[in-house]
Amino acid sequence: MNIQVLTGDFTLSSRGLVVVTFLTSGTLAWFFLLQVYLDEIFLTLAIDLFWANISKDLFFGVGVFSAIVGSLIAKKVNRNKFLMAWITLGIISTIALVLFQGTLLCAISGILLGLSLGLGLPSCLAFLSDSSTIEERGRVAGITILESFVMAFITLTVMEMLHLELLPILILVTVVRSISFLALLLDTNETINKKPKQDLVKNAYSEFVYYLIPWIMFVVAATTASNVITAITTDPSGPQIQSYESVIRLGNVFRYAFIAIFGFLSGIVIDRVGRKQTIIIGLTSLGIGFALLGSPLLSETIILVYFMASGIAWGSFLTVFLVVPGDLSISGSREMFYAFGTIGPLIVLFSFSMINADWLNKLITDISPTSFSQILSVILFISIVPVMRAKETLTESKKQKRKLKEHIERVVKLARDSEK
Repeated sequence: MNIQVLTGDFTLSSRGLVVVTFLTSGTLAWFFLLQVYLDEIFLTLAIDLFWANISKDLFFGVGVFSAIVGSLIAKKVNRNKFLMAWITLGIISTIALVLFQGTLLCAISGILLGLSLGLGLPSCLAFLSDSSTIEERGRVAGITILESFVMAFITLTVMEMLHLELLPILILVTVVRSISFLALLLDTNETINKKPKQDLVKNAYSEFVYYLIPWIMFVVAATTASNVITAITTDPSGPQIQSYESVIRLGNVFRYAFIAIFGFLSGIVIDRVGRKQTIIIGLTSLGIGFALLGSPLLSETIILVYFMASGIAWGSFLTVFLVVPGDLSISGSREMFYAFGTIGPLIVLFSFSMINADWLNKLITDISPTSFSQILSVILFISIVPVMRAKETLTESKKQKRKLKEHIERVVKLARDSEK
């Protein structure tokens, strides 16, 4: 790939790109790694399934609440110091899991991890948008997703290959979160300390809803699909899929690799053809995955292929939703936009964590995976409607400007080559 396609018109310096992407990627990688081991972590700490579930509920619930609080606090404090304190809290809360034991401390750890997730995330994502222009924001987001899931992929692969116990797993997850510190240590400009300038007009919020609805519906469908896979692989009357736990763990490794690759590619596509088309690519990919899950010939291979299709979809959506809130907002109001984009998926995860897993698995097996895959496909189809009504934030004039600039560069290069 020609490097000019990726960074040729960047206003960000190389140092600035590292600062912007590392600040977010360390946190995203930390969260998605926690997602894989969250049940195991809380069950080990609480030694009681009920309190493990309560702690998980607290994690997502506090994450939602703290994201709203954090978006309000960010307007009144020094952003650099606020993010430094937030990252420190995340590191301490993660490594403290090694020492915590018992129901009370397990619940406290759920609260601390929720704060470590939600409190500074809107401000962190707003910094990405504040530091980039609309023409380059997709590629900056794509690089961020690439870094996040390369870190998660490598860490998860090491964990699986070495069959690590909980202690070394938590140490590795803590190291991943610490990477965000590097961004703050490298940051030498005042961008990260910007104060709000003005409020965004209400019309922008209504435009954002058209993007927010498919984002939430996507998370609902994807989370339900994960429960469908669990129900299928644990149903004694279902297909005999051997070692389902290892299949799901391997599937997560594949998914993270595909999120990294297609998140990066989506960043390039977003800046060239627009945001809406990239969402449709993600919805189409997940729809294909749902069709596979409904197959009567379900096998380990099909489940792994689903995880890959899911990775393509998540890569597309995550990149878009690092970009769109920044496109529709201005400096000083972006934290609230990113808070809404953050709490939607967290509310979905919180809702699923509140549902009894045995009841949900029984419901899925009673209805049948084929019927569920059809229901999920309908949800994705419906979510295309608000996408079609949404405003394309990368305007046609900006697309034409890019094409003209690239054409001029090719003509100049051709003229220089002919002179030689």
